[in-house]
Amino acid sequence: MRKTITICDNNNVANKFLTVQNCREDIIGELDAIIQYENHYYATDDPSAKATILDIVNEEKLHVGQLFGLLFKLDPTSQTQFEAGLNEFYKNDQRPN
Repeated sequence: MRKTITICDNNNVANKFLTVQNCREDIIGELDAIIQYENHYYATDDPSAKATILDIVNEEKLHVGQLFGLLFKLDPTSQTQFEAGLNEFYKNDQRPN
């Protein structure tokens, strides 16, 4: 389990910092959940289990998107760097889709 950051300070800067850090921790948690559910998906042959787990995986992916939206609102630099990273990937990715 990851270490949670705790700040006992009521000023707005500390609260925003804590919210941003918690958002990042939540993104990690959602990604961990996706990995776990996908492992369960591939470990079963039961069609009902596969359908249920796939639905949950897709919900977790939605949560990742929501949390990135929140992170980008709270920390616009994260969005700028994220988009720059995507651009670098697409610029260097020469493989066909």
